[in-house]
Amino acid sequence: GVRVETRSMTPPLAPEPEGAAEALARRLAGDNGPGRVVAYAAEAGQFQQAGFSTVICGPGSIDQAHQPDEYVEISQMQRGAAFMARLIEALRA
Repeated sequence: GVRVETRSMTPPLAPEPEGAAEALARRLAGDNGPGRVVAYAAEAGQFQQAGFSTVICGPGSIDQAHQPDEYVEISQMQRGAAFMARLIEALRA
């Protein structure tokens, strides 16, 4: 048999049309295309539920993430580091 047990109730991250977090991430990343929705759990929904504008972003492609032999190219990590540097500068202003 199978027993299903709910261990947590992680709220989903909902798209935020005109969200401040997405606008900031797009500005710092140079936009870089349409937003995407993926099905996985993250703490972002909890932050959003608490009233914070929230976005999940990072280096690499969701097409390679959470797959057998997943990888992130060094150039993608370098772009991610540059994004974080721009984020630090933007938040200092």
